[in-house]
Amino acid sequence: MSLQPLLDSQVEKKLSPEDRKRVWACQVQRVREEQFQVEERKSRLIEEREELAKKLSAALKEQNSILDEIEFKKKLLQQRKRQLELEEERRRAEEERRQRQLVKAEEEQRRKIEEERKIRAYKAGEKEKEVLSPTSPPIPERGIFLVMKDAGVHEAAKKISRIEGQVRKYDLLEVFKSQKDENKMTWYQVLLSERFISKREKKVGWSPEEKSFWAKNKLLAWVYPGDLSKINTTKPLKLNVEEIQFTGIKLALPKKNPFYEVIYEITNEYIERTMGWVNEQEGIRRTDKNMDEMMDLLNRLAHTLWPIKIQNDILRGLIRTGFTAEQVVLSWGPPDHVNITKTFLGTHEQWVYGGKPFPKAYVYFEDRAVKSWSF
Repeated sequence: MSLQPLLDSQVEKKLSPEDRKRVWACQVQRVREEQFQVEERKSRLIEEREELAKKLSAALKEQNSILDEIEFKKKLLQQRKRQLELEEERRRAEEERRQRQLVKAEEEQRRKIEEERKIRAYKAGEKEKEVLSPTSPPIPERGIFLVMKDAGVHEAAKKISRIEGQVRKYDLLEVFKSQKDENKMTWYQVLLSERFISKREKKVGWSPEEKSFWAKNKLLAWVYPGDLSKINTTKPLKLNVEEIQFTGIKLALPKKNPFYEVIYEITNEYIERTMGWVNEQEGIRRTDKNMDEMMDLLNRLAHTLWPIKIQNDILRGLIRTGFTAEQVVLSWGPPDHVNITKTFLGTHEQWVYGGKPFPKAYVYFEDRAVKSWSF
């Protein structure tokens, strides 16, 4: 119950001093309580305000952090994109550089070949004979020729032709081609020998500067080979000034500086091959073996004690009744399949050469010896 209506009223004036003290004490207590509540609310509001300020500050920091992270990711993305673009540009530049190098190498190779073949003779003014590059040997036929007796190698596929060289028994020769003569006898073209030839030749050219200029500046001398009238379409050689000789002759083209005649040397290198023909009667022609395989066969036969007839049959790729399994393998090679049958009479084997469903040949063994064969 509020005591406010009693204060400063006629009723208060009628109260005794003690009652009035009690009334005012209650009022003071009430005011103090209200002030305490106000202070408490004020403190609570301040705390809530500070808490909200902290939350707002944290939210702003989080917002700034998110914005910074987004910006950082944008920069990373831009850097990655730029890096990819740079890598693509470098790849394209490298590809273009490699292509230019290939084109340049091809052009340089063509230039060297043309320069060596079309250099003009000194003072003659005549066109120099073209130096024909050595022709590559024809692609050899498959197989080799095994010489079985000392024989001569002929210049042509004829017995009356000149003899180019001699071969000895068991020489192995690579066959390049075959040909029949007028008597229907087969001849084989083989390689007798080859040698590397290197020749130094003197050539004439023109230098745009005197010898003193190149020596003074320590530069390679530029030399235009061949005819001076074709200098606009000729690329210069770059040679050591000590390797060329200035003749003292000086010529000048219209509207151009004078050129000085020089003599220089080049090296021509080629392989000289000697080919010849051997008669089929001089040895064994094997189309199913190469040089290494035939050499291995000869070495393996050399370690056996078999009769010469058997060894010659094996060298020719033949088999005979009574051949052992080892002899058949050396002659025909290992079989593709083996069928074995055992009976009270002994062991029977069938060697199959060639794949299914159409085998090429069969070899039949009884007690590890060839009994027969069929195709």
